[in-house]
Amino acid sequence: MEGGALKTSVVITQTNINDDGDYSGMVSLTIEGLREDLEPFQRELMEEFYQNFAGLKDDIATVPIYEKYAHLFSAEAIALTKESDESTRGTEDSRWQKYLREFVTFGYADSAIKELSDRANTLETQSVVECDGEKIPYRLLPIKIRNEPSHDKRRKLFESKLVETKKLNEILLERMGTVHDLSSTLGFKNYRDMCSSLKGIDYIAFEDQMEELLRRTEKLYVDSMDDLLQKRAGTALSEAWSFDIPYAFRGEEFDGIFAKDKLVDAFFKTLDGMGLEPKRSKNIKIDMEERPKKSPRAFCAPVSVPQDVRLVIMPSGGWRDYDAFFHEGGHAWHFGHTKKDHPAEYRYLGDNSVTESFAFLFNYLPCNKLWLTDVLGMDSTEEYRRFTLVNKLMFLRRYAAKLIYEIKLHNARVSSEFGEVYRSCLQKALKFRHTDLHYLEDVDDAFYCAGYLRAWILEGQIRAALEEEFGEDWFRNEKAGKYLKELWSYGQKYTADELVKTIGYADLDVEPILGEIERGLRESS
Repeated sequence: MEGGALKTSVVITQTNINDDGDYSGMVSLTIEGLREDLEPFQRELMEEFYQNFAGLKDDIATVPIYEKYAHLFSAEAIALTKESDESTRGTEDSRWQKYLREFVTFGYADSAIKELSDRANTLETQSVVECDGEKIPYRLLPIKIRNEPSHDKRRKLFESKLVETKKLNEILLERMGTVHDLSSTLGFKNYRDMCSSLKGIDYIAFEDQMEELLRRTEKLYVDSMDDLLQKRAGTALSEAWSFDIPYAFRGEEFDGIFAKDKLVDAFFKTLDGMGLEPKRSKNIKIDMEERPKKSPRAFCAPVSVPQDVRLVIMPSGGWRDYDAFFHEGGHAWHFGHTKKDHPAEYRYLGDNSVTESFAFLFNYLPCNKLWLTDVLGMDSTEEYRRFTLVNKLMFLRRYAAKLIYEIKLHNARVSSEFGEVYRSCLQKALKFRHTDLHYLEDVDDAFYCAGYLRAWILEGQIRAALEEEFGEDWFRNEKAGKYLKELWSYGQKYTADELVKTIGYADLDVEPILGEIERGLRESS
């Protein structure tokens, strides 16, 4: 096993007691034992999530899985991995110990809220709303809102959704409050401190960088976004609601170019151009089947890395299909090309900013003017590229605002009062109106918003390195494919801060991505 066996004499014995108070056996916990069970747990959990989000199961049942592997997420396991991490820190390769400690500690929290998580996901799967006599599955509402040209009908659909969101919030509030309390019992100041300590990220320093990003791009954003909304949604930025934004970015005039039936061919043609031979990647399966309860949000399910990776999407037509499919394809080909002899910590754990950066790298290929011409045969690319750059800038600012909000949220006792904090943070950055009811639904666990932001930054630097080495049409170059396969082979052994050094940068730097957006929008204005 890479990294070698931990040189420690610590063996913690966990006592299992049944409901009657009788001893049912003794389980000896060792680092080696925890490492051996990590992968089967990940496989079973990911399979369960796949079945539900792919619309193959009405409910989601993670509780039996967590109970089966309860020893992975016990106080004893936390103590053992903490000692392992601290005793080997600074050695040549101590990353896996850090990742294992992070996994066990967050898993301990996840296990404590597993029933609430299952209830929330099941509610989303089974809820059906009624609007103007039509019954619509909760998970399909985003697609309905995005495709609805009438502002008043979008509002009705949105308000129908909020009825169910209120029910969901009751579960999510209890869920988050439980995790916040747990962070204190585990010896951290609060949940933010827990995430920062385990992930090694200074969120306060990162917040300062994101505040500067917001200041730097504000005028460009306001001018560009207001112009887009006036033209595409018939409303000013200051008057728009969050439910107007998906429609404004519907981009129906591009549907003919981004044809649904050409989606996989376009992706495979791109990979073939880099010599990656997608049809030979039998370990990566694509699920495009339409099912009523399938999540409209595309996702990648790395059930067994790299042997069984599933790319799931329910195409609805248009550029967003390509945006989503290429993003998840970046994940899939990263996980699918990870070295199979890496320890599980490097195949499943680590810094998720890394896999997200590869997802963004492919995500934004359909914004490359040469790609648009070469792969899709688009004659004039300027209007579409401006459209996508405004969208990209909006999302950068949105996630910067989410980080600022979540730093406040995770530094205090969570309550419904944070709805107003959420609305204030998002409206300040994005300038359009928000409901306060999304203050929990719009939060991913463990500061994943920071992972996305770090991934956007790293993607800009990877792409800049590819263009410098192989040209703007790097997607046609087999050497670029070999370059990416080398980076993919590491899995998530290296953090984003470490990986960026392997491509010629000293640190994560926002300049490549912001420079691209600023130049592109100013040149096309």
